[in-house]
Amino acid sequence: MCNCRFGFSRTGTAEAEPTIKRYPVRNIYLVVEKSVNNMFKRLSCSIFHTLLLVVSSVVFLQSCGFHLRGVVELPPELESIYIEGGLPNSQMREILRQKLIASNVEVLEQRQESGAVLRILKDETTRRIASINAAGQPNEYELKYLLSYQLDDGKGQALLAAKSLSQLRTYRYDPNNILSVEEEEFRIKKEMARSAVNQMLRQISAGMRHRNSPANGKEPAQSMTHQHDSTPVNPAP
Repeated sequence: MCNCRFGFSRTGTAEAEPTIKRYPVRNIYLVVEKSVNNMFKRLSCSIFHTLLLVVSSVVFLQSCGFHLRGVVELPPELESIYIEGGLPNSQMREILRQKLIASNVEVLEQRQESGAVLRILKDETTRRIASINAAGQPNEYELKYLLSYQLDDGKGQALLAAKSLSQLRTYRYDPNNILSVEEEEFRIKKEMARSAVNQMLRQISAGMRHRNSPANGKEPAQSMTHQHDSTPVNPAP
């Protein structure tokens, strides 16, 4: 309803003049506050449903046997492992330690009868010239990484026989940019060590499952899932 008041014009006739309805400032504040609260409620509800969807997806994937890349599920008898041999501060040793911890394995500081022993028999990288330029200078280098290991129990009995892994990579050599070449070589060495550790842990997981299978006359300790990585071990240069 329009609120009007009457006045008189200069001619003496009555005219209706519209007036503007005034709202208290507090009412405006309450309206704005209510709108903001509704907006935050809708936003919070959306975030909650998103988190619920993410958690549900993770639980579903884990129930289907999916595991994060690089994380290997190991049997209960390998819940604690002592790493023996190898270079103390090598890239491989540090990567192996991190991978075991990520797989819920306790890395022992000392050898114990209750824990398994992962013996590193060989951990070395060699380099050779892969190609030369017209002037007879190195154009490409080839890096070869060798990793040999054996898995024993805490009493020295072999759980898995010794196995060897190898990785090959090539990189270009630029005599005018030695620093960049050294950084590339360091990166490749670390990549090869990580790839070899991942393959070693997958072999250990598969070997222990086969060892504990009923076909070998042993009861399996626990049903396990195994992730297969189709990435080639030795990709072509």
